[in-house]
Amino acid sequence: MRARPLIAAACMLVLSACSTDKDGKFAVNGNDLYLACSGGPGPTVIFEAAVGGDHTLWPIADRIRDKAYACVYDRPGNGDSSVPAKPMTARADVADLHKLLEVAGIPGPVVMVGHSYGGLIAWMEAVEHPDDVAGVVLIDSSHPDQLARWDALMTEDQQAQLRAPFANFPYVDFLASLQEAAGEYGSLPPVPLTVITGANVDQATCDNGLPCQEMRDIWLDLQDDYAALRPDSRHIEAPTGHYIQDEDPDLVVDEILRMVASLDS
Repeated sequence: MRARPLIAAACMLVLSACSTDKDGKFAVNGNDLYLACSGGPGPTVIFEAAVGGDHTLWPIADRIRDKAYACVYDRPGNGDSSVPAKPMTARADVADLHKLLEVAGIPGPVVMVGHSYGGLIAWMEAVEHPDDVAGVVLIDSSHPDQLARWDALMTEDQQAQLRAPFANFPYVDFLASLQEAAGEYGSLPPVPLTVITGANVDQATCDNGLPCQEMRDIWLDLQDDYAALRPDSRHIEAPTGHYIQDEDPDLVVDEILRMVASLDS
């Protein structure tokens, strides 16, 4: 009779050999969130998409399932999840993720893989819930200081042009999210950190008349700041644009698997 608690506890360790496939919706903080997990044995890896992204943007998850328990999910308003009553922020998305891991019985601690806005959620999850997270991989992650640094280069008209797309984010308050992230920025728990940065200039930004090269230089500096959060971090600059996982999926897969292997060793 005493063996069952021990088995249950073992299933909640980094290795997810006891895990089973999941594919469905879970009630989380007033929303129904779609989650799909499979693979293992190995550490759990959670993928976080950019603003407006959903689980379909992570085909690379299939490439790690023989080494890890890979989970993709849809934040409120995206994919197969319900629409939130009001726009989400990064802190609210972190709260949802923390609860989702609990109600879905996802074994942890987990490796967080976050792209763009999803990168904010990835490292904020580690800061707010350090026991949840075993490692962080940031893929061209948004940074709390990006708008302030870019604003210094621009006229007021250019600043307004830069912010115009944010109005098309119906389910995320991006500006509020950057402010929340700024309040938590500056430390990470002692977990492995990998930063993958797209080094190429965004041609669309250039075409819109914004100071694209100077903006890219600042972006690279901000990604260096991320890498400096941990003394043993890895920082890789890829010859790609913002969507590194699409342009060079092999690189991203290799770095995820490198981290997974380090946790297994």
